[in-house]
Amino acid sequence: MGRKRAFGELELSILKILKDEGIVTVSNVVKLLGNDCHYTTVMTVLNRLVEKGELFREKKGRHFEYRIEEKGIQSSFSLIDRLKEKVFDGNALSMVSYLLESAEDVSDQELEELENWIQSERKGRES
Repeated sequence: MGRKRAFGELELSILKILKDEGIVTVSNVVKLLGNDCHYTTVMTVLNRLVEKGELFREKKGRHFEYRIEEKGIQSSFSLIDRLKEKVFDGNALSMVSYLLESAEDVSDQELEELENWIQSERKGRES
């Protein structure tokens, strides 16, 4: 069971790297992870993300380059939706509450931005 959770964490770490870097190779990801993971493990995770439709893979010379699939925003939401369903029984409030309570470094400015975003969302729904 611990192994499955660790794989999920690795998957999320790799998705963050792709979000930040745009296009990567397996070697790039291994390097950015701090060489904590084996090349073949990273390659397996990247290929599984391709199979899930989260990433696009293209052969460039002797290696593959990976990037977030064109539907990237929708794809990211599907990942969040799966997390919300599996961990929080589909309850968005529980998920947000957990994130806020577990994050010890949320600043007052970030909380204010969150409040502003909530107000904006309310106004958008009223229109």
